Amino acid sequence: MVIPLKANQKKLKGISIGGAWNVRYEQFVIESITFEKIANPQKTDVNACDEPPVIDTAKNGIINEKLSAWDFVKQLGAGLQYMVFIDAPELLDFGMDVHPGNAFSKPTKEQIQFIKSKGFKTIRIQTNPGNDHLMDKDYRINPSYIKHIKQVVDWCIEEDMYVIICGPFAEYGIDEKYKKRVAAGDVHFAGYFVNENDKKESERFLRAVWKQYAEAFNNSYDEHLIFENLNEPVDVFHVENVHSWFPKDDCSRCKKAYEVLNDYNQLIVDTIRSTGGNNTNRFIMINGLGAKCWTITSKNFKLPKDKSNNKLIPTYHEYTMGGSAAFDQYSDYYTNGIKESILETFAAFDKVYFSKHIPVYVSEIGQSRRTPILERIKWIKDFMAEASKPSRSCAALLHVDGALKDDGGFFSGYYDSWKLGWYDEEFVDTFIYGAQGKDYPLSADFVKKNEVKVESIVGKNLLKNPLELKNWEGGYKLTSNVLALATPAKYKLVFEFERKGSDPRFNIGYNDSRLNWHEVVPLLQKSGVKGGMIDGTTIKVKAKTIEISVDEELAKQLEYTIGIYLNGKDIIIKSMKVIE
Repeated sequence: MVIPLKANQKKLKGISIGGAWNVRYEQFVIESITFEKIANPQKTDVNACDEPPVIDTAKNGIINEKLSAWDFVKQLGAGLQYMVFIDAPELLDFGMDVHPGNAFSKPTKEQIQFIKSKGFKTIRIQTNPGNDHLMDKDYRINPSYIKHIKQVVDWCIEEDMYVIICGPFAEYGIDEKYKKRVAAGDVHFAGYFVNENDKKESERFLRAVWKQYAEAFNNSYDEHLIFENLNEPVDVFHVENVHSWFPKDDCSRCKKAYEVLNDYNQLIVDTIRSTGGNNTNRFIMINGLGAKCWTITSKNFKLPKDKSNNKLIPTYHEYTMGGSAAFDQYSDYYTNGIKESILETFAAFDKVYFSKHIPVYVSEIGQSRRTPILERIKWIKDFMAEASKPSRSCAALLHVDGALKDDGGFFSGYYDSWKLGWYDEEFVDTFIYGAQGKDYPLSADFVKKNEVKVESIVGKNLLKNPLELKNWEGGYKLTSNVLALATPAKYKLVFEFERKGSDPRFNIGYNDSRLNWHEVVPLLQKSGVKGGMIDGTTIKVKAKTIEISVDEELAKQLEYTIGIYLNGKDIIIKSMKVIE
């Protein structure tokens, strides 16, 4: 490795050598350090590689051309996320032997055997070749990166496991470190964007990446190898109303993002098929916008046209309880509203896919280990019971990351790649059993120890302090966890007011789990409002106390929200209470 000194450097006070940042247990040996006077020193590009591209040279391979996607997905069983290839650390440039960015150890065959012995049948390998792996302006991927992926794929297939190679991310494009590297002309950083302005160059990138993947994995691999086009493709610059991650069918920019993604999906399928051989009939999983369940059932989403019959599998990511406490969309409790959401999702799949004999694959499902374990188990058990119904073809893959300590991040590190161990095994086993259509037997002691008891909030003031609302500004947000499991099946909300102007008004609404806004007041026409008069979406405050009746259906909805909002004008809300 050549490290040029600064221009006009006359002397050094010393040289400090230390282990690389964020790299655990990695060792290397420095054999020598020399100083040389060179007229035009060139810094060593550790990403550069003169190795030839990785090409699968097998002439003949056997793949089951007659196997349909419907029958195939039923074979995949329980899957596990294997994230060691999502990036090399963007701040470190020292080759492909270290995978520290997500706290996973380097892959080994022993790890694959360990994962299989737990009962997993499928491995998903996330890749992101544009983040510190590309080596030139033509988007040629460092061959050593592909070789490492190939080694893990081979280990999986030797164990008779299925393995999914997933294409790149979109969201890295807005990372400040990433943008600085791109702006500086660093060709090792590149990606794609789901928008019209960047479409041409994004297509060049995606075509190059998938041509290399498809050429590296062809006739040597039968249907045990699956391609997944992209990971959570989003229009990262569409930040208004958080539409990037919560696309809306009636938003013009979201509609355009759907069109662009449909074109990308078609391009990737065509690129894979163009390499011939087994790739002519390889199963390909297709993501919707943001990998949300409703985007693959949207009228704006189109499965690509395919020369091969019944080889495409729509896929999405499922975090019904929110996944991470770091985000607003999160619940500590498995509520009736969350269960209703699962039933609604599968009802949509029944209509759009299952009734047409098209399967659906859940290429990520998971929940933070911060959530009480028995609540997680109730959720995953119900979800897998729906997925494994005989009338459906649906399999799922458990998302795990390397965060084994509660660092405030996603924290779903169920699998310890360093010590080969499992955390919260009852949850993992419930998922694996569920993939087989079975119930995992929990011990009575475990249930008793982990049963969540939520204190009733009936009669308690839910506001910490009086809330003054002057002109529809300074509203107040309650989290969904405030009401979850803490209220009766139906109840009344009682608000105590102080009127401060000539036209005091009050409004209550909420964002559902898909970030759709719902006004509560219009839903109260039948039950009425005591102490006020309904006027469109607001309540005219006529008395010091207003009483709202919440039926069972509305109660379910209020338990499963991304926020319940109180707003108004010319009033002070002195208290908010639940009464039976």
